[in-house]
Amino acid sequence: MRTIPWDESLRVGIDTIDKQHQQLIEHLNLLMIALQENKGKSEIEKIIKFLDRYIALHFGFEENCMNAYQCPIACKNKDAHAYFRQTFEEIKGQFRQEGASLSLVLKVNQKLLDWFINHIRKIDMQLKPYTHS
Repeated sequence: MRTIPWDESLRVGIDTIDKQHQQLIEHLNLLMIALQENKGKSEIEKIIKFLDRYIALHFGFEENCMNAYQCPIACKNKDAHAYFRQTFEEIKGQFRQEGASLSLVLKVNQKLLDWFINHIRKIDMQLKPYTHS
């Protein structure tokens, strides 16, 4: 499974959000690699714990920004974040029940990492025009 690197095409233009996106992508990649290489449970749990905290921090900050800039897709963004949180909870539950598996690696890759990149490109980028007025 391939990792997805951060690149400038993912820059929204708000430094805090861009840095948070970089951190989330980096740690989603780390989670996928740790599962793929069947790293120890404690190492994987450490990455999951980081992601738990960081997802809450980032989504809250980003939702506040969209509201503050009166971005018309703020509600759509919040709904998308709720979907991601639910998917992340399901993946955590599967890991805690079954441990690392190819199925879990694929889910992290498709349902978290690919989803997050697409979310940045399709939803978060719509905030950009409102930050430069």
